[in-house]
Amino acid sequence: MAKILFLAHRVPFPPNKGDKIRAFHVLEHLAARHDVWLGAGADDLADLRSLPMAKARYRDACFAPLDRFRRARNMAWAAIAGAPLSVARFRHPMLERWIENVLREVRPDVVFVYSSAMAQYVVGRMRPGARLVVDFVDADAEKWRAYAERAPAPARWIYAAEARRLIRFEQRALDAAVAGILVSETERRLLANLQPQGADKLHVITNGVAADCFEVIPNPNVQPAIVFCGRMDYEPNIDGAEWFVREVLPKVRERRPDAVFRIVGAAPAARVLALRATPGVEVTGTVPDVRPYLAGAAVVVAPLRIARGIQNKVLEGLAAGRPVVATPDALDGIAARPGRDVLVGADAQGFAMAVTDVLLGVAPADLGSRGRRFVQRHHRWDAQLEAMDRLIADVVKPLSGQAAA
Repeated sequence: MAKILFLAHRVPFPPNKGDKIRAFHVLEHLAARHDVWLGAGADDLADLRSLPMAKARYRDACFAPLDRFRRARNMAWAAIAGAPLSVARFRHPMLERWIENVLREVRPDVVFVYSSAMAQYVVGRMRPGARLVVDFVDADAEKWRAYAERAPAPARWIYAAEARRLIRFEQRALDAAVAGILVSETERRLLANLQPQGADKLHVITNGVAADCFEVIPNPNVQPAIVFCGRMDYEPNIDGAEWFVREVLPKVRERRPDAVFRIVGAAPAARVLALRATPGVEVTGTVPDVRPYLAGAAVVVAPLRIARGIQNKVLEGLAAGRPVVATPDALDGIAARPGRDVLVGADAQGFAMAVTDVLLGVAPADLGSRGRRFVQRHHRWDAQLEAMDRLIADVVKPLSGQAAA
């Protein structure tokens, strides 16, 4: 059993969005096998309510409130200093002091950083013998470069500068680490190309789906609902929703006029809310559980033109036994078979045709059940995290040898 300091950029509770879901399952898996101290940022201040539970569940915990004013101030200073804005937004002196105390008093065997932004707290401050493991999840610098390609000026210049700053920051994090983790082979290759000096440290541990998502969900088939799930203040989801409403939905409604596009997810941006003016579009905002919406879906869509890592929205749609239509980018790292486990639309015409085929009963009748069987075989969390056990064992093994000596 190792002593692990686990740092996450967001409180992993509740596990209701992509980065929280992965952090939660990795954290719980490690805590079942090791002693864990948890430090996290709380950019949603409601997450601070989870602190007493975390203190009881783990050896200790510290959640730092990252309100909007603090985040803005942090990013303003970062802009002046030429540092990555997306790293600075997760800085808090209270968390810094708590981490320093854990490093000094507990002397953890492993510091597990979830999201490279949290490496800012420990790079250059590690105690002798401690090992740093960074779950990069995605190649963030490449993500910002992709944003820059699509954005108009001046956002394009800001995004491009952020990509350059992140390349330098990720290099420092990877240089200090004994291992780095990515969510897919594509992300591993992207980061390896950007950081060739640390390519041999990089591992792939993909995402899973919680067992309770495999519960058979009855579909009432009351209306031809097209469901898109995700946090709706996230640029790739905003872009995907706009693209579907403007380019895909009109083609679908030509053949199925009663089709409804239901956008399900927290914090819808103004651009998403504006889509409600389009006939056939619904925006739910925050919901306590997405599963009832999946239950009411005739088809689940992932219309992402910008996608990084593994898309939980795809895995959850497949796990719920629903037909899923996705862009090629949204399927990166998911080896589902197009036409058998999932349908793929590379452009607006192809995407609309795939969705309409499902709504009109032209698509294979067993598409949903095939997709469900696929995730049961290939994306269960317990199976995915066996690789985490091996990685931590390899990291801790040299420390055991030093203690024996």
